[in-house]
Amino acid sequence: MSLPDQELELLLQQGADLSRAGAHENVLLSCEEVLRHQPDSSQAWYLHGLALYELGRYEAAIASFSQCLQFDQTDPVAFNMQGMAQFQVGQYGPAIASFDQALQLKPDFHQVWHNRGNALERQGEYQAALDSYNRALELEPGYAKSLYNRGVVLARMGSYEAAIASYDRALEVRPHYSHVWYNRANALIGLERYQEALFNLDRVVAIQPQWAAPWYNRGNVLHQLGSYEEAIASYDQALQLDASFADAWYNRGNSLSTLARYDEAISSYRKALDIQPTLQQAWYNWGTALHKSGRYYEAVATYDKVLELTPDFARAWYSRGSALRKLGLYAEAIASFDQAVKLQPSLYEAWYGRGLALGHLGHNHAAIASYDRALRINPRLSVVWCSRGVALSHLGDYEEAIMSYDQALKLRPECSATRSRRTLALRHCRTIKARASDRCQLDHPLDETTIAQASPLLG
Repeated sequence: MSLPDQELELLLQQGADLSRAGAHENVLLSCEEVLRHQPDSSQAWYLHGLALYELGRYEAAIASFSQCLQFDQTDPVAFNMQGMAQFQVGQYGPAIASFDQALQLKPDFHQVWHNRGNALERQGEYQAALDSYNRALELEPGYAKSLYNRGVVLARMGSYEAAIASYDRALEVRPHYSHVWYNRANALIGLERYQEALFNLDRVVAIQPQWAAPWYNRGNVLHQLGSYEEAIASYDQALQLDASFADAWYNRGNSLSTLARYDEAISSYRKALDIQPTLQQAWYNWGTALHKSGRYYEAVATYDKVLELTPDFARAWYSRGSALRKLGLYAEAIASFDQAVKLQPSLYEAWYGRGLALGHLGHNHAAIASYDRALRINPRLSVVWCSRGVALSHLGDYEEAIMSYDQALKLRPECSATRSRRTLALRHCRTIKARASDRCQLDHPLDETTIAQASPLLG
């Protein structure tokens, strides 16, 4: 039995009232009753879709809005809501098409320009997104969401100063807009203006103290400023709010490692890896902490784990070689250094480590060749000049060794070890020259007859 039009109209009005009151499940019931009697009611389909959207049932909402638009192609609001539901499920292309349909019907619909910008941003079309936000702001200059999102896109494009200007305009409209303060801090970090960024993050945590991300970023900024204890306290606060925050555990480990609190650092890296086992930088820094605390076998095992995840990580091969060299496993160390410089020929530290390992094996000519490679990349390495001098001294080339020590002392005049080695090389050099001079005199002795012939007669 069909309901009279008046009753259907009352049901629709009831649905609209319930929607405004947030009683979305009841909206669905009212709309479904209408649609049983009047399946072509675009208004009922719209309210039905809106209720589903508010309940987070986006796929079903898209279907309802599609039904609505099948019966009424003139409603820009329905096209906008369809686009918003499509956006929520990652259908960014279809969402943009829906927003464009809405704008054909209502070109001055600033919220649609804003929503279109959001979808374009998700697709990585930053300039097009920026144009959409700018159009929204031409229509509604004080629309804080567009000012904020425009700032986000400008920051993604690397235009940090312009992003900050957009954030500032948003804060004029909404001074306690915590996300704006947060992203303004991120833009300042991009400009390496850490003290200002810290001030912004302090504003965020004052407004929204239960948000973990700003505490984490605050820790990062304090680490950059060299305030490692304070950084750890900020990471702790982030982790109190979100114990599964892998990056916070990881960066906490970095601050602890900087303070030479290696056991605590290792514990933090382990926590990060429990949450995110493939975080190769955490494995690497864990290996570094073991290395610095003298636990070389464990360090090698950890570097091996890094290289399982990232076989082309040149610095991990270098660090593995360094640990093996300290264990006296020189041939294995050289193999690791070789892999490092194969992957990254400009990694002078690996050339230097390779030279040291070759020197330990007595291959001094090969060691010098490695040192020379390191010095071609970075000629200001006093330690390499000194090690080169040592290898030359082992070969008995004391004059060349002295020149290497002189280069080292130009770069680091206070190094007593280099000065001592130079003194020893100079002593050897003088001894060799003195012996050569004595040998020269012994090779050509004057006999007594010659001496007599050469002597003047005495009167």
